[in-house]
Amino acid sequence: MNQMTKATPPKSIIVYADDDPDDLQLLEQAFTHYSNNIEMVTVSSGFQLLSYLKGLAPFDPLPCLIILDINMPGLNGKEVLLQLRQLERFESIPVVLFTTSSSRQDKEFAGLHNVGFLTKPIDGRQMGIIADQFIDHCSEEVKKNLKDK
Repeated sequence: MNQMTKATPPKSIIVYADDDPDDLQLLEQAFTHYSNNIEMVTVSSGFQLLSYLKGLAPFDPLPCLIILDINMPGLNGKEVLLQLRQLERFESIPVVLFTTSSSRQDKEFAGLHNVGFLTKPIDGRQMGIIADQFIDHCSEEVKKNLKDK
């Protein structure tokens, strides 16, 4: 007898690029609350992020959100964003610049390119709140799936 089972929807993917291993770990921990619905993929450079995205097969799910540290060596978050927006497949994915910077120029850059801008908290205990703020940048469908759980 063949029984039908209800398929669970695939997890939404959030990709986070940051060269600071402590920041990567803190944000991964902050997202554990969403681990049933969200898979966090972390990379330690802008080059690795672009390589990961370009390596996705045509039918692989795209990330629902990309989080970029601004101050990465080699290829910083702003440069990665500009390259992403040149790639048709990724141009509409929401992006948040996540940085220790609070400079007006960085905020203006984010506004000019229609991306989110969050300043990294000094206190790691604030990371749960930050995770919720990142989720706010995801699509309405992703947010609905999280609330349904």
